[in-house]
Amino acid sequence: MPKTRDTRKTRIKPRFCQWIWIGLVLVTLCLAGSCQADRSPPGSPVSGGPPELLPEDEVRLSNDPEKAEVFRDAGLGLFVHWGPNSQVGSEISWPLNHASREYIEKYYALADTFNPTGFDAGEWARLAKLAGMEYVVFTTKHHDGFCMFDTKYSDFKITNTPYGKDIVAQIAAAFRNEGFLVGLYYSPGDFRYHYETGIPQQGLMIPAFDSEAPFGPQKKGFLAYEQGQLEELMTRYGDIFMLWFDGNCDPLKKHAWRVRQDIFIGRGEIPTPEQRIPGEAADHAWESCMTTSWQWSYQPNPDLRTSREVIENLIKIRARGGNMLLNVGPRPDGRISDHDEAILRDLGLWMMMYGEAMRGVRPWTVTNEGDVWLTRSKGEGPATLYAITDFDYDAEGTTWRQFSGRRLTLRSVLATEETEVSILGQEGGCSWHQDDDGLHITAFNLHTVQFIAYPGSRPEFAQRQWHMGPDWPVALKITGVMPKEGITRER
Repeated sequence: MPKTRDTRKTRIKPRFCQWIWIGLVLVTLCLAGSCQADRSPPGSPVSGGPPELLPEDEVRLSNDPEKAEVFRDAGLGLFVHWGPNSQVGSEISWPLNHASREYIEKYYALADTFNPTGFDAGEWARLAKLAGMEYVVFTTKHHDGFCMFDTKYSDFKITNTPYGKDIVAQIAAAFRNEGFLVGLYYSPGDFRYHYETGIPQQGLMIPAFDSEAPFGPQKKGFLAYEQGQLEELMTRYGDIFMLWFDGNCDPLKKHAWRVRQDIFIGRGEIPTPEQRIPGEAADHAWESCMTTSWQWSYQPNPDLRTSREVIENLIKIRARGGNMLLNVGPRPDGRISDHDEAILRDLGLWMMMYGEAMRGVRPWTVTNEGDVWLTRSKGEGPATLYAITDFDYDAEGTTWRQFSGRRLTLRSVLATEETEVSILGQEGGCSWHQDDDGLHITAFNLHTVQFIAYPGSRPEFAQRQWHMGPDWPVALKITGVMPKEGITRER
């Protein structure tokens, strides 16, 4: 008889394979859904529960010394003041001080039309990087109480405007992507809290830490409301390097260190003078906050600082051991204004040539010798010194090729066998010699970077159709030097 095949097993096999196939598809779909749920759009805040707080008796109430050195190395940062008020070009928050109820309501109504569709955080970050900046401080909540982030503790926020997206999330992601240290400004004073609760206010910047009047969707008292927002800012936006408190912040500062002991506190823990530069050097972290104009927020027709003034401020601040935090006020559509962009691009050109003299440096034994400002490399032993000064288009020995020059004597400097002198960004070296009076240097600028109007007074050069520039301070690099004994003051 012909052999027959038992078909009972073959009937089961297709059905068995079918169930295996269905199971694999379901598992794949579940995994894909889980991954998709974790894949938030770029610039979205990360959700999560409340952080585990460090016990109060274990908190170090000071900055991490290593973080302080990282901050000092960075040297130059971008400060951004921005909010719905930019639509009318007023200063941020301050118009609420001594304002009528009618004006306050008009000011707050600006949030209803705030829609910065031209905002591109990546474009901001790239421009700041071009300008030689290494950290950013962004206003998450100013004194008016408007929140530029999606907080659950207040309804007065960017996600309740026509724009509807979390600005802080985009800033943090974009600047971190460009290698920046990310810092967040936060105002302890909150006019909106008083406006909604009716609690009397002592001053625009004075926080009502003792008030238990319920505020916002979570119905929190003042301190709990602000502590909750700090937790959001410190846990939902990736690695935040710094918090910057504009006003009395003692309970907030302690809470921040309980959330993250290594968070660096700028204002609130280190000196941060506004619109001025201290007269003496300080060998610790400090920061001078400067504007490109005279207003922190956007102003359509501002009285601008010149690019030269911004550069000179940076030089003096770094020679005195501080950081410069340079503020811009973006337009209401989200773009950096043309005048601010022009200053940042000029600063970027200067930093492209001479940024080595500004980054990772510390004060020399004297901040300056006359109009020559000095910074030095870190470390013990022979140092690299940077001497930053203007060159003279009328100096003896200048030609149309050697278009500006300088002869200078540094009395605080002692050369060694390792000493070499050059102009940063320019090939070749400079002539020099050492004697009892100090280090004598002769330098000429040969590096054509821009064509400019002739700034000198020599008629044979003034007749030329073009001249070499820019006419900004020049940085000399002097390697392998020691401080000369007995000279320890500014000259």
